[in-house]
Amino acid sequence: MKTASIAYRVADFLRRHPPFQYLDESELLELVGGGRVLFHEDGELVFERGQKRRPYVYVIQQGVVRLVDYDESGAKEVLRDVRGEGDLLGVGRYLGIVEHTYTARTETEVILYALPAGLFWEQIKRHPRASHFLAAYFTVAITPSELDGDPSRAHERRLGRRPVDWMASRVDEPPTAVTCRLETPVRVVAASLADQPPGAAAVVLDAGGVPRGLISTRALSDRVASGELPLDAAAAQLMTAVLGTLPAGLPAGAYLTRMLELQVEHLVLTDDGSPQGKVISVLARRDLTRIEGAAPLAIVEDMSRASGIYELSRLLDQGQTFLAGGLTDAAAMRWLAPMATALYAAVLRRVVVLVEGALVAEGHEIPNLKHCWVFFGTAGRGELTTLYDLDHGLIYDEPEPQQRRAARGYFLELGRRVSAALSACGFVSTAKGIVSGHPSACRSINEWEIGFSHWIQEPIESCVYRATSFFDLRPVHGDCTLVTRLQQHIYREKDQSPGFVPLLVADSMANLPPLTFLRGLVIDDDGRYTETLDLQRATLQPVVDLARALALDAGIADPVGTLERLQALTPEDEAAQALVNETIAAFRNALFYRTRAGLAGHSDGSQVEPSNLTRLEQNLLKSGFRTVLQLMEYTGKRYGVALRR
Repeated sequence: MKTASIAYRVADFLRRHPPFQYLDESELLELVGGGRVLFHEDGELVFERGQKRRPYVYVIQQGVVRLVDYDESGAKEVLRDVRGEGDLLGVGRYLGIVEHTYTARTETEVILYALPAGLFWEQIKRHPRASHFLAAYFTVAITPSELDGDPSRAHERRLGRRPVDWMASRVDEPPTAVTCRLETPVRVVAASLADQPPGAAAVVLDAGGVPRGLISTRALSDRVASGELPLDAAAAQLMTAVLGTLPAGLPAGAYLTRMLELQVEHLVLTDDGSPQGKVISVLARRDLTRIEGAAPLAIVEDMSRASGIYELSRLLDQGQTFLAGGLTDAAAMRWLAPMATALYAAVLRRVVVLVEGALVAEGHEIPNLKHCWVFFGTAGRGELTTLYDLDHGLIYDEPEPQQRRAARGYFLELGRRVSAALSACGFVSTAKGIVSGHPSACRSINEWEIGFSHWIQEPIESCVYRATSFFDLRPVHGDCTLVTRLQQHIYREKDQSPGFVPLLVADSMANLPPLTFLRGLVIDDDGRYTETLDLQRATLQPVVDLARALALDAGIADPVGTLERLQALTPEDEAAQALVNETIAAFRNALFYRTRAGLAGHSDGSQVEPSNLTRLEQNLLKSGFRTVLQLMEYTGKRYGVALRR
């Protein structure tokens, strides 16, 4: 690298790849000036495991390099990574490791740029985005000392943002106005507003139907509930003046701007926008918040009052908009996932109420039995963020012998209608989904206990690997004591079947994570290439299965979420605790990418095309692969179970 032309060519190559693309040109030229160009034939060693590191970090300019380790016997090579153009080698030094951890062998003819490691380190630390990219080479949770791995400062990772154009959204379905007359008693106004959302207001009309004032729920609380005005007072005594009116159907921003100008909480919408027009609606600030999709509590509240499936589906769409708007990074999953669970639970609760009402209206005889609606699987763990496979079921109290047939018929019919209504709301159930309309998910408490006993006592014969989602149950609506009873039964059966948890661990070893990415393809540990990454099967599922098994073994019945189960464990040493922390970060990161793919592609998000991922995203997921594999190896040793390679 002695001539200016070569230096500029190398710098031009580097700036096309992270983290070098975040460095200044002067820094790149300084870095290149202290480096070397290295050529390797196919099959040559770049460095060997245990060899002391040279003062260089290597960048692959051309070709493919395999990183290999050796098994415990030291005789068999184990593939650990495959790296290609633009990838780095030798960065383990920044964790304080003075010797190479793996052996690097070329798979093709290779050209390497050897850059001074000390200077590279100093430059990277000056740029947060470069720091965050380099941190992804290690683990999702642990970064080298002095390296800035704060994702909030790495704009490349801001994959979703709260919508900035929401103010252009038109308010096409404003809430229906509650109206009264000037002489209407306050008690009547209060009764009219009782079923309205908090912050609602009634429009006071004169004899000609012209809006003269507003009465808010706050005014009722401040002046009537306090005793300042009697309940028989006329509405005219309580109302405040209407300061401004606008027509319906304007963009949300027009209403918000008007509210800010007038410093009011409500706007009256009329058919022509004039103060003398026919009243259409009263718009509150809370309604604009719902349009933005940033108020899940308001959406859940509206769901509880929804009059039908169409309204529920519209509110569910708003909820999905909220989720997509908040999907900024993996850290957001900490609150997005539970909020999604709350939204879906609100839909189920309202659907059940509507369906039960319809059955009563049709004259169906309702059994006088306690019952509880539950989520299973992904929804039960609080990790469902798309509309695919909302696994749900029903547990009802054991009926008298002469009532069993009638009770079963009623609850199955209820389950079928609820499942159909959820589909009408927008939820999609695939062939693997669990739905309350199927006899396997709609049982009496005794039938559920018999089923779990069979799965636990005869796990192989009962094919328990197909039923593990039933072990992730979350009460949603009804009598929760039934779920408590069932959980206690599960743990009693587990305690009497010591081979059950090791078998669950053995089953979890079937889904090994992939190894790495190369040129837009996924590579497994045998070096096989596939075009699509299955995040659920090969990344999320192993952690889900192991966390479930470990929680069962530790007697942790609640919580049922994967991350919460991991956090509730008591690792035996610092290394095990560090592995748990890394697993939590890796799982949340993978859940983020699955959610992003699902919301963007209207799917469950499991299938991800590596070619659509940035280099940083690939490195973060790849770090997660290594962490998941380490968790599998750790758990396998603990229970004497081997990985299924």
